[in-house]
Amino acid sequence: MATLPADEDYARALLSIFKAKKIGARQSLRLSEAQAAFLRQNMGRIADFEAALQYAMSRGWLALALDMIRLTAPGAEEMQSVAGFL
Repeated sequence: MATLPADEDYARALLSIFKAKKIGARQSLRLSEAQAAFLRQNMGRIADFEAALQYAMSRGWLALALDMIRLTAPGAEEMQSVAGFL
């Protein structure tokens, strides 16, 4: 699937969920919890969440393993520039 300009915005919205929950580098959040927060806060649709996750993983901001999303050190740095969406 091609990356769209909005994918970066969705990925930053996803990072804002980690920021709001005060999750730091090398800490994780359940995939289902992140997805639910993304949808509940009207950040986008399910396809937008999936695009956000793929974009963030391609940038090295997040890592997915065993239904957990881990915030990486580069992701934690990028998260500092994210405005609060929540």
